[in-house]
Amino acid sequence: MEKVGLNTLNVGCGGRPHDKASYFGDVRIDIRRFPQVTMLMDAHSLGFKDEVFNRIVCFEALEHLDSPVKALKEFRRVLKDEGDVVISVPNVWYWRRLLSFLIKKQKVLNENPYKDHRYAWDIFEFCGLAYNAGFRVTNVKWLDWYPKGKLKLGILEPFLRSIPQIAFIHVMFRLKRRNQRFSGKISTSNKSLVIKIRSLPTKTQQ
Repeated sequence: MEKVGLNTLNVGCGGRPHDKASYFGDVRIDIRRFPQVTMLMDAHSLGFKDEVFNRIVCFEALEHLDSPVKALKEFRRVLKDEGDVVISVPNVWYWRRLLSFLIKKQKVLNENPYKDHRYAWDIFEFCGLAYNAGFRVTNVKWLDWYPKGKLKLGILEPFLRSIPQIAFIHVMFRLKRRNQRFSGKISTSNKSLVIKIRSLPTKTQQ
């Protein structure tokens, strides 16, 4: 086991040379060697002692993993009790994706359009995934992780920007360790929208 006395772990940081966030964190891990990687390590089996980190970030990487729930359980193990996890993933409600769903007549909305993405979740599915891994989602924020320019939405810009759930390409979740059953309200950073979670799934992708 690695002895670590630092604050932030960045999981799956490599492969994005122009992304400043890939250099974020005291310890930056990936399964391949990149300039920003400080340690080679698999997210499914973290070589750290329990409750080491104050914060864990995983930007645009969870959907690539073989077993997101197994990785999240590892996140929980190495996270301090009062720590938090910040994860960003593609937004399955993004308007272009919804349009593609209607035009191509896909069988399911979260059918994966990217060859290198193994999983996709809407907000409620992700809450279920987090719950099964021992977390609760405390905040949801929609954003464009990779800027697409001023004309990304074209003439629909004014209208769509008022509905962040479909206007933005990515969604970011903040998680805390779940020490008791959680069912309630999740705060969001766009238009102060509150999502009510009445029940959470008991099964998710392994």
